[in-house]
Amino acid sequence: MKTKELAHWMRQEHEKVHTLSEKLQEKAAICPRTNQGRWIQDVRQAFDHLRAHLIKHMALEEQDGYMLCVVEQRPALSREVERLASEHAALAHLMDEIHRELGDLRPEDHLLILDCCRRIQNLLQYVERHERDENLLVLTAFTNDIGTKD
Repeated sequence: MKTKELAHWMRQEHEKVHTLSEKLQEKAAICPRTNQGRWIQDVRQAFDHLRAHLIKHMALEEQDGYMLCVVEQRPALSREVERLASEHAALAHLMDEIHRELGDLRPEDHLLILDCCRRIQNLLQYVERHERDENLLVLTAFTNDIGTKD
């Protein structure tokens, strides 16, 4: 993917992730005292939608080499690219665990519902930070003038 294509695609994808994250955040922000069964169902649906999108999103980012154009432009950023690439596996692992937990939740599991809410909120913060770091990395690689020797 070329530089402009990558930047445009990342912006569109991050907007989609942001929209899906907001929907899930609304549901996970308030743990219900009644109608827990319906709440669990709604959260599962919103979470599964975000999870499916993120899995596809990360696979597409990695398809031709994760941030290859960034490393080609600025080899010094390869460590940061590697760190962000490794976060994909960690995020996928966290999403798998939350997905499993949501699948096991029952309306009477009050403490587990609270824990699940907290885990979802933490995940959303990790995703937001990860995407912010990706955006910053692309901006740094293609907009910072590091100068050249004369």
